[in-house]
Amino acid sequence: MHTGGAVALGEAYGANSVFSGPAGGKLTTRAKRTCLMVLIPIGCMAVGLWMQHHNAARAIRQALEEKLWDRMAPAVSMLEEPALSGSQRALLSEAAEALAEPAQRLPGGVLLVDGQSRVVARFPADNGRSTDQGVIWHPHPVEGAGDGGATRGFLELADGMHYAIRLPDSGGEGSIFVHHPAVGIERDVAALTRSLPAISAMTLVWCSAMLTIAVFLVLGKAHERDESQRVRSTADTLRQAKSLARTQDAVIFGLAKLADSRDSDTGDHLDRISAYSTLLAITARQHSRLSGAIDSGFVRLIGISSALHDIGKVGIEDDILLKPGPLTPAERGRMQEHSVIGGECLRSIEQRLGSSNFLQMAREIAFAHHERWDGGGYPSGLSGEAIPLAARIVAIADVYDALASKRVYKQAFEHQRCVEIIREAAGTQFDPELVEIWLTVESKFRDIARQFAGRPEAPAAHEFTLTPSDAARDEEPLAVTRGS
Repeated sequence: MHTGGAVALGEAYGANSVFSGPAGGKLTTRAKRTCLMVLIPIGCMAVGLWMQHHNAARAIRQALEEKLWDRMAPAVSMLEEPALSGSQRALLSEAAEALAEPAQRLPGGVLLVDGQSRVVARFPADNGRSTDQGVIWHPHPVEGAGDGGATRGFLELADGMHYAIRLPDSGGEGSIFVHHPAVGIERDVAALTRSLPAISAMTLVWCSAMLTIAVFLVLGKAHERDESQRVRSTADTLRQAKSLARTQDAVIFGLAKLADSRDSDTGDHLDRISAYSTLLAITARQHSRLSGAIDSGFVRLIGISSALHDIGKVGIEDDILLKPGPLTPAERGRMQEHSVIGGECLRSIEQRLGSSNFLQMAREIAFAHHERWDGGGYPSGLSGEAIPLAARIVAIADVYDALASKRVYKQAFEHQRCVEIIREAAGTQFDPELVEIWLTVESKFRDIARQFAGRPEAPAAHEFTLTPSDAARDEEPLAVTRGS
């Protein structure tokens, strides 16, 4: 009984403990944290690979441009010789001969442009294009003038943008442009960078896979260590809670025994009351109307709380408590005070320790287990469902034990006679619905009584006439007819 009560009390007190949190919530939080630890580095890596691709393309472009400038340099050197001195228009024939050779070296060629930015000569000659078209010159944004006044830049022609080196004409009226179409550079850049996205994607996938594996291995090890520590901590906490519950259980039963042991005839009364109340609560839980009011916590609590139902008898004098004969009205009134004494005692404990389900139920039982369904009980004259359900359950258990057990003022009754008396009191002293439920398990009450106290010696049927109220000793005068 004590071990079971300790575990029940531990479960009742520990229902909201730190180690009973939802595992699903923790698992979800851990998964989110793991995903973040994987996705953030992968995102940073993706940005880095994009920047690498961009910088690589720019570096390739710059290298190709430098190679193009170098390719155009010999033609520029030839054009910077004194052969082109004088006015462009006056020296066109001379310029044509001088520009023919360097123009052959370039895909683009050489242009002679006058002061109005119009093309006056093109080498090599292209009969399909006019020499009067205009050009737009864009100096290179970071390129200054070179030796001999040559400058790099970009030239807009009818067929698109060209890389160009500009040489001023000696006469100062126009310019000479050595040019190369930009489309070739763009084509080369595209060809050289075509494989970079695939390489970057493969790098990202590979590194992400390796990173994910590494993170899961590291976090898995850390989670395993944390889980092992949590399990050990939970087990230690649970052992401490169970140990504390067993201690509380023993203290509670010890206090209850102080009152109960003053009557040498009661034997294992508290153990029987606890077993009776638990059995009746379990059975009532299966009843359709009461299933909502009785849960597993209620069943656990009533087993230990019922032991304190008569704790108030410590305040009743021995000459009343142990009197073998009927009580006087004054003595009966004093005996009835035990419910108030016990209830107030538990209320004081509850005020000091704080409210708990266990103390609340124990207080309700101590106060109300002598109330009657018809309102004729004490101390408050409650009736019907105004009487707490736990007290209505304990009332049946307490009266059955009083009837079936030998007391200082009576002999034990046979089980069948106890059943008849309780059935007759349904609707007056007891909750009629609980009595109907009790009748389905009344044989198990007899088994519990035998288990704890041995089969009582039943007197002959003509020796006593006793009502449920008489059995409690503190409600009505004992009606006894002694046989011969």
